[in-house]
Amino acid sequence: MARFLTNAQVDECISIGDVLPAIETMAANYGNGEAANLTRRRIATPGGYLAVMGGALMYDGVFGVKTFTHTRNGYSFQVSLYDAESGELLLYTQANRLGLLRTGATTAVAVKHLANDDAATVGIIGTGNQAGDQLRATCLVRKVREVRAFSRNPENRQAFATRMTDDLGIPVIAADTNEDAVAGCDIVIAIASAQTPVVQGEWLSPGATVIGAGPTLRRYREVDDGTLARADRRFVDSLEQAPLECGDISAAVDLGLVQWSQFQELRHVVAGTVPGRASSDEIVYCKLMGTGLADVVAAKVVWERAEALGIGMEMDW
Repeated sequence: MARFLTNAQVDECISIGDVLPAIETMAANYGNGEAANLTRRRIATPGGYLAVMGGALMYDGVFGVKTFTHTRNGYSFQVSLYDAESGELLLYTQANRLGLLRTGATTAVAVKHLANDDAATVGIIGTGNQAGDQLRATCLVRKVREVRAFSRNPENRQAFATRMTDDLGIPVIAADTNEDAVAGCDIVIAIASAQTPVVQGEWLSPGATVIGAGPTLRRYREVDDGTLARADRRFVDSLEQAPLECGDISAAVDLGLVQWSQFQELRHVVAGTVPGRASSDEIVYCKLMGTGLADVVAAKVVWERAEALGIGMEMDW
């Protein structure tokens, strides 16, 4: 029997705290060769595009695929999860909410394995739909004392700061500029939809960890050339996807400031075969595009919880 879930039912089943350990376990297994990722591909039309991505968890006996569209009506996400032995459809779910959870959880895994243990201040650029889960997840892996948030709309960033202060129980301050949000912070998260860099390398303090978790289109840039040039270590979640989706890295490579050979995949840090940092004063950069493999992991978590709770519609498929 296949189970079908809506976004609201996904939210009813799981939280960011449920997804985070599953994403970390996946990254470790992926680093050890026990998982495979299907790189995102897009088909563009005059009205938008269709994207397809997926993955297989050899260690957990499932594989799946995520499809999504982007048109003038916004985004629409779906994930199909299959039993890897029988090929049986286990789950078909709306995945707008699921995507927010897996994106936040992936950022937290990067922070856990790359940031200094005593990192306590977070600067976040972008206060849209994804920003809240970025902070919630980060606070699960570090004892955050203060957050500074910036976005272009003053009303939006103040509303976000007020809401997240209540949510997290720590001060979340609406910064006047993106420099004010970044300068002096231990952890910097970029989650803004911007075509020009929102993080400048000259603002970064020694020891900072910079997470780029925003746009995945090559014309967009989150960080400037200086950020990439200053970084002592550089990571991505998929070296195969990065040349297709990372405008900031591609621009720096084209200028000869960095080389693709200087980037490593986060999964190898989580698996313990590559160090995340060598000293507390290194600047570490990580670009997270989001992988189909992470979507499959999140879908497995929600399927198991929905099965246990009896949530969603079952169908003999």
